[in-house]
Amino acid sequence: MKSITVLGALAALALTTSVQANQDVSGFYLGGGAGSTTVNLDEKNYAFDEDTDGKTLKFITGYQFNRIVAIEAQYTKYGEITPDKNLTRDGKLYTWDATTFSVSANLGYTFQNGLRPFGIIGLSSLDLGQSSKSLKDDNAIAVHLGAGLEYTPAALSGVSFRVGYEAELFAIEEKASSEDIDVLVGSLYVAATYKF
Repeated sequence: MKSITVLGALAALALTTSVQANQDVSGFYLGGGAGSTTVNLDEKNYAFDEDTDGKTLKFITGYQFNRIVAIEAQYTKYGEITPDKNLTRDGKLYTWDATTFSVSANLGYTFQNGLRPFGIIGLSSLDLGQSSKSLKDDNAIAVHLGAGLEYTPAALSGVSFRVGYEAELFAIEEKASSEDIDVLVGSLYVAATYKF
């Protein structure tokens, strides 16, 4: 009896792999995700004491051309970020409510078992959403980068699950200083997408 059960399980696994190997992976996809926000600021001669509220929301859309290449657009709301817990403006803690819109190349490889490791590189338009005007500009162009792992189960046609880390890398300039501050705002997240 045990050998029949094992043979049945192996046959089902082989059939699933065979079905996925023949699947067309191209198409439009749409999805969303949530995660944890991270921030790192770097300036010469100054140590920042950063903090975040820990919440990221992400909306994803794109087109996958083949097993390797996809073009992806994302809207990401990073939640409340405190660049320095010791910095106040007008008696209130100075914060950012950062949002981005990015367009990126999503490069990876879809294996026959449904797993797809990937890397993302592109550009994003960033709005810091400052609580008060401390920086020369509230907007910036950032490099959008990241990596992760996606899984598309054969049983759930078109549905994919993803875990990854993505970040925006940019430089900002303070009003009172000519020094640039290098900033990395990122998110460790989980997401789900549906391919049409």
